[in-house]
Amino acid sequence: MTESKSRILHINLARGWRGGEQQTWLLIKELAKRGYQQGLCAYPEGPIAAAIRELGGIEVISPSVCFFTPWRLQHWDIAHAHEGRGVYLAWWLKQTRHLRYIITRRMQQPPKSRFLTRQAYTNADTLVGISKAACRGLQGFLPNRPVIRIPSSHSDHLPDPALVLQIREDLGVGSGQTLIGHAGALVDAHKGQKLLIDAARALLQRGYQFQLIFMGDGPDRNELKAYASGLPCVRFLGQIDDIAEHISALDIFAFPSRHEGLGSVLIDVMAAGVPIIATNVGGIPDLIKDKRTGLLIAPNDLDELIESLVSFLDDRVKTYQMKKNAMDIARSLSINKTAQKYEKVYKL
Repeated sequence: MTESKSRILHINLARGWRGGEQQTWLLIKELAKRGYQQGLCAYPEGPIAAAIRELGGIEVISPSVCFFTPWRLQHWDIAHAHEGRGVYLAWWLKQTRHLRYIITRRMQQPPKSRFLTRQAYTNADTLVGISKAACRGLQGFLPNRPVIRIPSSHSDHLPDPALVLQIREDLGVGSGQTLIGHAGALVDAHKGQKLLIDAARALLQRGYQFQLIFMGDGPDRNELKAYASGLPCVRFLGQIDDIAEHISALDIFAFPSRHEGLGSVLIDVMAAGVPIIATNVGGIPDLIKDKRTGLLIAPNDLDELIESLVSFLDDRVKTYQMKKNAMDIARSLSINKTAQKYEKVYKL
């Protein structure tokens, strides 16, 4: 007799598209292949709602319906909250529809100690953290609750080599030049992009030939562009829907975040075999093992960032084993394996 699968209502109320939305989309897509009936509660005009509609066969439900008229919802077995605001809606559905719910926490900081927040996390049936840092944050908030760690996964997208070469050509990257890249929301307080621009300025003064590209958008875009004025080697490409080819076009990936739940983009970078320099914060050390899968530097340490970039620029050969180790780890972080872990959670 075939075991029935849980009917899952995912909740993601983000209005933009960042790592959490990419991971939500990947999971929904993979679970659809496995025959799960799923819905998504999201803002209808948001990018994640549009992406899920393109998959077909998955109902997109407005948050106002879930909040004001929950009795109109069809029957679901589980609600799965993928970001902070969705946690409260999942809690509300448990109060009104007796729907059990799961929370996936992506941030290293513990939730804020407010009455409703504590109620929402306490009443969750299962808590998941995407990294050791995210799990520690939850365990510090609710010391008596177990937390399951399920890392993010890479996109499983195989880049087109011809497109990769075309990207380098379009960017004007010559044979003697190095392409350094960063991907993430343009929020300097979080991602540390000004530090990377400062490093680029120092490398130019030392005579290195390279280009630095920023992939992503965010509230600090104009400020960062102004900060990089006078540096023709620095370019802002904006939001790129599918960055697999752009990542594969890079020679070095730099990720000087000031704090980070995991940094799921790093998994795609590792899968592409691009050497990584990243800060030793949050969940990043779960992925980057210093000098084994990349280089870890202290947060806000400009000198260490510069010297790490120089070490890659001066000696490409020594990065080979790092890249191989990183690719091995990335293979273990496929969306197939992530979905298997969530399937076990849904059965709890």
